[in-house]
Amino acid sequence: MDRFNSLGATVWGISPQDVDSHEGFARKYDLSFPLLADVGLDVTRLYGIGLPGGGLRRSVFVIGAEGVLRWKHVTLAGFTFPRAEAITTQLAALAG
Repeated sequence: MDRFNSLGATVWGISPQDVDSHEGFARKYDLSFPLLADVGLDVTRLYGIGLPGGGLRRSVFVIGAEGVLRWKHVTLAGFTFPRAEAITTQLAALAG
């Protein structure tokens, strides 16, 4: 989180679980960023990350200050996640 914060990034997690589920998850894993509830799957549909049967592709999106999508990492099955270095490289490119 320090790396992201030092680049001026705001981090949010979004999933279809409800707020009560998020609160327990955040406490369990000591998360320092907010988790947003996409219970109606509106964000899932807008970003095209839904899977048949209600699953999601694990994804990272870097959105510039003007609200434009600048970079994304969307996995096919949701098992891989980009390393922090890959994300901070993209953030640094926006800042520089």
